[in-house]
Amino acid sequence: MTFTSGFAGKTLAVAGTVAAGLTLGASAVQADSFTFRIAAGHPSAPLATVNQLNKTFVPHVTKRVAAETKHKVRFIEGYGGTIANLFEVLESTQKGLVDFGAMCSCFEPTKLFVHNINYFSPFISGDPRIMGPTTRQVHKEFDYFYKIFADNYNQIYLGGGAFDDYGLGTKFPWTRMEELKGHKIGAAGPNLPWLDYAGASKVQTNLNEVYTSLQTGVYDGVVIFPAPYYGFKFGEVAKYYTTMGWGSVVAYPLTVNKDTWAKIPEDVKKIILEEVPIYQKAVENESVAKFEGSLEKLRKQGVTVRNIDPDTQKAMAEAIEPWVNEKAAEYEALGFPGKATFRRLIELAQKNGAKPVHIYNIK
Repeated sequence: MTFTSGFAGKTLAVAGTVAAGLTLGASAVQADSFTFRIAAGHPSAPLATVNQLNKTFVPHVTKRVAAETKHKVRFIEGYGGTIANLFEVLESTQKGLVDFGAMCSCFEPTKLFVHNINYFSPFISGDPRIMGPTTRQVHKEFDYFYKIFADNYNQIYLGGGAFDDYGLGTKFPWTRMEELKGHKIGAAGPNLPWLDYAGASKVQTNLNEVYTSLQTGVYDGVVIFPAPYYGFKFGEVAKYYTTMGWGSVVAYPLTVNKDTWAKIPEDVKKIILEEVPIYQKAVENESVAKFEGSLEKLRKQGVTVRNIDPDTQKAMAEAIEPWVNEKAAEYEALGFPGKATFRRLIELAQKNGAKPVHIYNIK
């Protein structure tokens, strides 16, 4: 990030390790122009979490800062890996190569293990308007979700919106889980075990490589929500899509580099923090709107779309309970109150309107 002082009239490189949240002192009263780099590994249009950075967060912050403060901000937007690829955003933001980073925790299975909690507790709810507020409340009640960024990666966790419900796209028709046995299925990583109890062969993948992998037979299906399935045109090569009810996830945290944050005037910080909830809601509204719309577009694209049988869905949720407990135990082994966190997530989701097909008994 760079900023131009309205008094000095020159561009200064931003550096320093002032703790987040401290006031900026006398410099805060100056009229400064800030340039922020914001990055995500995925392209914007097909993915609500990235699209709403471009459509909501960036323009809102830019306009409000100009209208409500003496400062100006400009964002250099680098989506689709143009600044940092899917596997680099966390580290690039840590080093200050990126000021604001949006990263999928699914591609940081070790470093951001705790932020994959929705993946580790599927079948709770497919509604982003339930799982978004629920998960963020859990994050607030268990502060290790924030501390993991601040203590280890020189970042401040700002928040994140929820995706729409996960389903399964395949190159072959199927109606019974046993028909998946032996087929190779791609998924992001933390959701690969969802397929264990179906006997499918698992392949870790990411959105940027799915089309070619389906086309060339690297795998025969992919775990994905319908909006990017349509947006990335996967239906051209895999003509069957099944809504599975695996659930909505908050797994694309938005962070800011701590050194950058320490140099931002308090009135600009206030605007940024006020815009994060607006961004989150925009992500969830887009996700909800795109879910049914994308299913209809897939049908028009020639994709056969169906819903999984409710009894099969319930059987899958029951079968996966030992694994859910294993993941909660892994949190405990790392020093986090995993069992309490998982129980609270399930409890809050139900209070917020979720109707899980199975209530996990977290032992």
